Amino acid sequence: MLTPLFFLLLALALVGDARIFLFVLNRVVFGGHREEKNPLHWLLYAVPPLLLFLTLLFWPLHRWIRMLAHNELLERITPAAVESMLWSLTLAKIGASWLFIAAAIGVYWIADRVRALIEGEPQVAGTRTLPTETVRLRKAHIPFAWVRRLGAHNDVYDIDVTRHEVIIERLPPSFDGYQIAFLTDTHVASFMRRGLYREAVAQTMRFQPDLILLGGDFVTWERHIPLMAEVLLTDLAAPDGVWAVLGNHDYWANGDGVVAAMTARGVRFIINRSVRIRRGNDSIALLGIDEVYRGTPDVDAAFGGIDPQRVVLGLSHHPDVVDQLTGRRLDLLVCGHTHGGQIRFPFFGSVVVPSKHEGRYALGFHRVEDVLLYVSRGIGAVPPLRILCKPEVATFTLRRA
Repeated sequence: MLTPLFFLLLALALVGDARIFLFVLNRVVFGGHREEKNPLHWLLYAVPPLLLFLTLLFWPLHRWIRMLAHNELLERITPAAVESMLWSLTLAKIGASWLFIAAAIGVYWIADRVRALIEGEPQVAGTRTLPTETVRLRKAHIPFAWVRRLGAHNDVYDIDVTRHEVIIERLPPSFDGYQIAFLTDTHVASFMRRGLYREAVAQTMRFQPDLILLGGDFVTWERHIPLMAEVLLTDLAAPDGVWAVLGNHDYWANGDGVVAAMTARGVRFIINRSVRIRRGNDSIALLGIDEVYRGTPDVDAAFGGIDPQRVVLGLSHHPDVVDQLTGRRLDLLVCGHTHGGQIRFPFFGSVVVPSKHEGRYALGFHRVEDVLLYVSRGIGAVPPLRILCKPEVATFTLRRA
């Protein structure tokens, strides 16, 4: 009885070890840093051996369980073996403690995922999601759909065009049906098919948006800034303009260079400020907040001069900016950065999400106090790998209540 129980706890403990590592990875290493290389990046290499060492301590515990199960303990008590047994018992105690701690964490993670899968994604009040259209730019290499649904396919060139309606009670009549397209995290690179970016632009323009918002991380490396301007901005236009903020990778590559290249193509940046969008005598506000890693977000400046009764749309790169919006109201705030997790697993979903909240704001709609937050999966991927997480062109239509 003891041995099967031990191996059950061992399996749960290994799941718990994985969860602990992901906690450190997401919240500590990737959760927020101003430099491209986090000073705590060494935890990526230090934590796995530590967890492995603690896991190996399960072996002395297993030896003691075997001795107890086979009555070998009394037979082995000899003067020559006492010291070795005491040392083994000490390791067994440490191993037992870690076994129960890690197994408890594993049980909690599994139970939480079961709850989430049973309850499903809740419908966020004031939103309506319409059927998604998927544009496949290459054929699947795996012929069986059920295998692909388990993650045996790279989704990097399959674009989801998601369609959402946002219901706003105070929306001025002339803005009923107002259309917004949102592109983010393109990470334009020479090793990616240019058709991916051109198709993302084509699908954006097919929606005939009144307003286009760009959420940052346009490039990963400085050398790709000219390519980004060529493949992403040539045909992008909307009646009320194309507005953008910078992402952490843009700052790390060359923020000034990105701004210059995009401004030359007609994109306007809205960082820590707001503008008014008019329809006759009606108007709504659009504000942008700087990136929370590398930039200097100034919420007060962004909201400065905005009438509290006016409908307000917001644009920022990182969803963690919502932590700075306590007491503020945003009828729609669009963000990116997370890539939706980029690599999702059956049952467990997103596991690596660079956010202090981990997978809480990985993708989709979220209501956070008076802020309606939408997190897009983005377009690009570095490395070029997406599992169960397609690139996304997000579109929104504003509706009166």
